[in-house]
Amino acid sequence: DGTLNDVRNALDDRLKGIQMQYFLTTIWRRGDKDRAAAMIQEINKMLKTRRIMRSLEKFVGG
Repeated sequence: DGTLNDVRNALDDRLKGIQMQYFLTTIWRRGDKDRAAAMIQEINKMLKTRRIMRSLEKFVGG
């Protein structure tokens, strides 16, 4: 869960053009930006599903 958040935040920062010292400075093409945005959406879906499942498990008592 923490790793997915870190990856999502790093991709989001990179997509928005925020410079991080641990990233190499490369030029992102439009395809790279589109792919990163799609990855962020998928990670968000995965995290949402995990949150829902945890809530359901707590509700059921598992």
